[in-house]
Amino acid sequence: MRFAVFPLLALLIALPAAASPGAAPVKVAVFDLELYDTSLEGEMRGKDPAETARLEELTALLREAVAHRDDMVAVDIGPLRERLARMPALYSCSGCEAKLAGELGAERSVSGFVYKISTLILYITIAVRDTATGKLIEEGSVSIRGNTDESWRHGMDSLLQRQIFKASME
Repeated sequence: MRFAVFPLLALLIALPAAASPGAAPVKVAVFDLELYDTSLEGEMRGKDPAETARLEELTALLREAVAHRDDMVAVDIGPLRERLARMPALYSCSGCEAKLAGELGAERSVSGFVYKISTLILYITIAVRDTATGKLIEEGSVSIRGNTDESWRHGMDSLLQRQIFKASME
């Protein structure tokens, strides 16, 4: 089941822009969300295609959130895809994504992961870093219950609505 995008797009359009009028938009590199699974379910059953699809959908929603803001412009992470595939997960690299985003000319990096404790208990965490300093500017995390399209979507909606992209992007 694919996520319904229209309610989220209405929300994104309503988000206030943090930059001053006439200021150049901040260049933002949004990395693909990752799964950190300690539930042992993945080890026992293998990779779940539904979870992979959900990660792709949440990443797309995060990129749409950037695209719909006047104070941000997305930077393509395509040139790093091969390198990223050979690296350990970004959630384990202590902010290395900021340096990678800086190599692309981005001023901010956005990365995140879904931490799966069990089929019932999961967390979505998103981090925004300054690429020049590696400093964490914003971090948001939500707990979700249930490993479903609806629960993952609700978690991302909550992050975008209440926690992420609230700090000044100047």
